[in-house]
Amino acid sequence: MKHTMLINAVHKEQMRMATVNEKGSLIEFNIEMSVREPIIGNIFKSKVLKVERGLQAAFVDYGGDKDGFLPLKDVNHEYLTEQGNGQANGKPVLKAGQEIIVQAVREAIGNKGALLTSYISLPGRYLVLLPHKPGGGISRKVEDEEDRQKIKNIMEQIKIPEDMGFIVRTAGFNRTKQEIFRDYQLLMRLWKEICKKASGINAPSLIYQETDFGVRSLRDYLTPEIDEIWVDDHETFRKMRAYLKAVAPRHLRMMKHYKEKTPIFDSFKLEEQIGVIYRERVEMKSGGYIIINPTEAMITIDVNSGRGSHKKNIEETAFQTNIEASEEIARQLRLRDLGGLIVIDFIDMIDKKHIAEVEKSFKKALSVDRARIQLSRISKFGMLELSRQKKQSTIQEISYTRCPYCKGSGLRPSLEYAALGAFRKIESEAVKGIYSELRIILPHEIADYILNHKRSELLNLESTFGLTLHIAGSMETAWDKVEIQQTIKEKTLDAPEPHEEISQKTEENSVLATDEKASVTGESAPKKKSRRRPRYKKRRPAEKVTETSPATDIAPVTGLITSAPSGENLPVIQNPQAESIPFIIEPAKPKEVSVTPETNESATHIIETEKKDEA
Repeated sequence: MKHTMLINAVHKEQMRMATVNEKGSLIEFNIEMSVREPIIGNIFKSKVLKVERGLQAAFVDYGGDKDGFLPLKDVNHEYLTEQGNGQANGKPVLKAGQEIIVQAVREAIGNKGALLTSYISLPGRYLVLLPHKPGGGISRKVEDEEDRQKIKNIMEQIKIPEDMGFIVRTAGFNRTKQEIFRDYQLLMRLWKEICKKASGINAPSLIYQETDFGVRSLRDYLTPEIDEIWVDDHETFRKMRAYLKAVAPRHLRMMKHYKEKTPIFDSFKLEEQIGVIYRERVEMKSGGYIIINPTEAMITIDVNSGRGSHKKNIEETAFQTNIEASEEIARQLRLRDLGGLIVIDFIDMIDKKHIAEVEKSFKKALSVDRARIQLSRISKFGMLELSRQKKQSTIQEISYTRCPYCKGSGLRPSLEYAALGAFRKIESEAVKGIYSELRIILPHEIADYILNHKRSELLNLESTFGLTLHIAGSMETAWDKVEIQQTIKEKTLDAPEPHEEISQKTEENSVLATDEKASVTGESAPKKKSRRRPRYKKRRPAEKVTETSPATDIAPVTGLITSAPSGENLPVIQNPQAESIPFIIEPAKPKEVSVTPETNESATHIIETEKKDEA
């Protein structure tokens, strides 16, 4: 059956390749986004940061956002040096700070950095050149022993350096010596350029980047079944034609430039088939369907009969559905480029012949896959396990981004659950009692729900805690997120009470004034009383006289207290709520007078002396 290759490259932001058969069914599909260019196959000059013996790996700075992961088993022996301090049992080791040439084997995924290797491989159209691995090999896809022997005879006629190796790809089957030798010369010339560039730059740097998308599609997807190649972009068409001219000149007649106004994929009715690649559910012609669900640990595929239950009995229905599903699953694995551990849950079958037939059909469908696959058998629970080589990111990982609302789970809280959770957060902020205003930003649906169903509770919060609530909706806020902007209350500043130091100064002035009057009359002044007194003890008359003496009859301080004219420095207290009115307190000159606090005679004598002076 003849196939057609289509290259859609008019939009540089997204370039696509598709292969279709005569019936118009999609056989192969690949995509590249400009915002996420692949690094698999790129070669870097890197620097070793540290070597982890426990992990048997090294972390390498190759110029990416995250450090690369280099297993020690993938380190070329040329980069290992002898350990002089007796560590590692005298074996050659890799040291931190070394500059080595590495190649990306796997993209960076999540928190994991890119997987690297120092054993470089340069893929061509018919060969894969291995500069650091001596020896040769042939693709496992070539199973016939006679065909393998023919390829070996051709490769023996090509002189390859002893320190290099090669692998003959499946495309090299039934090719002439001239075609294979031409491909070998191109790869050798490329490797010399890489070595020359690496010697002249510092690490970390990119040395070699994978070829253009169109050229890479020819190298990896051009099979003998393809008899037409249509390209809608002139620049891409020119590059692909130049590559074919250098590698396989006889294929030049297949190259055609698509110039119609109708998009190339629309003309072949491929958009609907491509859309199915991104769906979880894939319908089958019989009415059954399969569910493909990638998880962190593995990819699970479930087969269901659906409407296809019109066969003679349940066993026949299960068998026919499983046969059809095996072909569709193999096709979806290629189109989506799914890799890793895959588990398929086929419909349970009792007849062992049917089980063997399904296994045979599935193995045949996988035979056209370019990736390396390890396949097991159907277990007694109807499960089949396989491992597929992961060459690059899946089609969904390249084209899609994770949903910010469900984080890839496909689930989100219900409206009532999310609204009550948001209200509880508002309530917990309001009861703190330190805010005068809260501005809450929520998704529109949740904001409307709270305003309509929790209005009385909101009013109660405002009146109880003396604050204002502003609730607004936003399209940018995630479904289960609440944004709260707080405004703290301003503290009301009442008239300050007399300061401790002021009250002490007032008492001191009172005693000094009393001492001064006592010196005039010749009486002894009372000693300064302690500020603390017994709870039930009555005040003595002398204490009352002292409190009402003219020298200590001072109104509460509501302004500024400045220093006295005598030069003695007194504390300065400012009250922002009162007018700045200065009060000057002139302290009396201290005089030591002995006072007997047990009697009230001195205080009585002071009062009589004052009355005589007034008269």
